[in-house]
Parts: sequence; structure tokens; C-alpha cells
Amino acid sequence: MPTKTNTKPLASSKVTSKSPGKQSMTKNSSGSPTKTAPKHKKKIEAPIQARLDLDIDHFRSMLLTERERYESELEGIRSRSMDVEGSLPDEGESGDEDTADLASAMMDKEIDLSVEDEMMDLLNAIDHALEKIEDGTYGICDISGDPIPKSRLELIPWASLTVTCQAMSEGE
Repeated sequence: MPTKTNTKPLASSKVTSKSPGKQSMTKNSSGSPTKTAPKHKKKIEAPIQARLDLDIDHFRSMLLTERERYESELEGIRSRSMDVEGSLPDEGESGDEDTADLASAMMDKEIDLSVEDEMMDLLNAIDHALEKIEDGTYGICDISGDPIPKSRLELIPWASLTVTCQAMSEGE
């Protein structure tokens, strides 16, 4: 007479089946499957931009054109600033330099430095937008995760915040 063996798994043993990119299924002691957390994030099936109906090539082209324009302007400001520095008298030099001309040159230099800082911020924002295109998150607000309206991106292609989040970030 054949002996009967116990085929029921022990309470502590678990059988796991895995499929790449999917949740793991584990069988508990009663044999019924239980879900466990996925080990890898599921990849986004369609880029966010496609779902937002954005022409990414159009926006990439706009961003690259703006980047080139701002770099050119920045180069001009830096060149002009160097010219102004060369025309300022050295410390301790007491020539017949007109005080008004000196004050005007100093003011121009301060304005140029301020504009240079602004342009650097814009270039950084453009670079951030280009990175978002590569990441597949262009057109999505960095704070809220909401879509940025296409009309806003047409006006400010480097915008990374919705109008509401932009106002909040500026303390308005």
C-alpha cells in the first residue's frame, strides 16, 4: 500500500514568481497568491509630452534659438564691461577726469553686471527645460506636477512652473 506524503507547503516556505517590470507574486502557506511591492519602477509607456500634445521638436528649437541669442548678448555685455573697466582711472590717480563721466561709467558697469546675472539665470532655466525634454517631463510643473498650458510654453518655453506655482514661489 503506497504511503501518502504531505504535499502542503510549510507555513514558513514561500514560492515567488517574478516577471521583469511587474509585481512579484508570492504564495502564502495556504497556496493563494499575494502581491508584493514591485522591485523596479514601471517605465512610463508614452512620454508625458505626447500625452500633453506638445511638439517637442518645436520647443527644443525655440529653446536652442533663445539660448544662442542670450549667449550672444551675454558675450556683448562682457565685452562692453571690459571696455568700461579699461577706461576707468586707477586708484589714487587724480586726473582731470570728469566726475559725471566716471559716475556714468560706474553706473553702466553696475547695470551690465545686473543684466549679466539675469541672463545667466535665464540660460540656467533654458538648460533646465532642455533637460526636462530629455527626461520626458517637459511641460509638467516642477512643483505641482500639473501640465503647463501650451500657450504659456509658447511665450516662455523655459517655464517650469504653472502660473499659480510661479506666483506662489515669488511670494505673491
